[in-house]
Amino acid sequence: MSTSAAFELHGIRVRLESELPAFIDYARAALEPWQVEDSGRFDIRSRLQWRDGLPPGKGGKDAKDTGGFDAMVWTRRPDRDLYVGEAGAQWLRIDDFPDLQMELAMKGESVELTGRYFFHLAAGSGAESLQRLRHRSQLEEMRGRRFSTLLYYLFYHPLLWWLSRGAGWQVLHGAAVATPIGAIVLAGMPGCGKSTLSVAMLADPRHRMISDNLVLHDGVNAMACPELLLLDENSRRLAGTGAARLVATGEKRVFARDAYRIADVELSPQPIAALLHVERASEFALRPLDASESAARLRAANTMAKEVRRIAIMNEVLDVVSGARRYDEATAAARLAEAVPSFELRVPPVSDLVAFARDRVLADLYAGLGAGAP
Repeated sequence: MSTSAAFELHGIRVRLESELPAFIDYARAALEPWQVEDSGRFDIRSRLQWRDGLPPGKGGKDAKDTGGFDAMVWTRRPDRDLYVGEAGAQWLRIDDFPDLQMELAMKGESVELTGRYFFHLAAGSGAESLQRLRHRSQLEEMRGRRFSTLLYYLFYHPLLWWLSRGAGWQVLHGAAVATPIGAIVLAGMPGCGKSTLSVAMLADPRHRMISDNLVLHDGVNAMACPELLLLDENSRRLAGTGAARLVATGEKRVFARDAYRIADVELSPQPIAALLHVERASEFALRPLDASESAARLRAANTMAKEVRRIAIMNEVLDVVSGARRYDEATAAARLAEAVPSFELRVPPVSDLVAFARDRVLADLYAGLGAGAP
């Protein structure tokens, strides 16, 4: 029996359905601020079908190769594992997440997706039985570890595609904080420290978090892609009183990180005051960058972030299914870098990140922008 929940974010209504109640419970907890009454109207409808066992073999046109999806009459095969016909598409192997297969279709003005996930612990049936016996007391917890990635494919990815193709909001790998002078965007590659620094900036009560991992932008404004924020114990300590504005969810993730919900996300678009390209370093530096260097670094940060690569691939698949106009993300990065002052920020090891953000980063940035004291 299927359970469901409805959410609305940035005016886009998404309905999630699954025969696995634990997944819907997880979605409700992760997306709690955006849950709405299910009115029966949706822009995106996503279904998760959970299968315990090994996935089928390589994708093919025959029904036996579709993992249980109904056989589809296909007319195009843009990718070796993407089959497209009048009724929609079947995506039978996702390189970054091979245990998930998807059906995608446009139904009138809405997008409908079905994801079929094959949960297994080993590569062969004999070894699978042994592993399930060995981990029988942990199976529920192990299933739950897949939920965060599945939520991206079934909620965030189609939502971000809709915002991109429908309203021109592009994805940037970075954090953003709303301040009295506008949004300060902290861009950078994975692990550069942007999340911790953005949380430390929340020690100032005038500041509000926009995003800590994925920022939407239209070339001049930043808008939130609110997700659960992940911090380890050392990062929480460094963020000081800024971390008091986070709400623990109790969820544990990889790299000894805990999941938090940001208590007061700024959802409305904010004009971007500055782009800071963050790197770890031995010494502090904050120096201006020209637009071409800033744009190159934005592209590099997006390329290095696997979540942004996954979003880009999903965008391409949904473009094929819908016939939507494609956007040039490189042009979007260049437009943003041309419109907004950019700086390289080198962050050395510090014991008090709140004071560092206030007295070094923001003080120097405000001076460089001619904006007065922070």
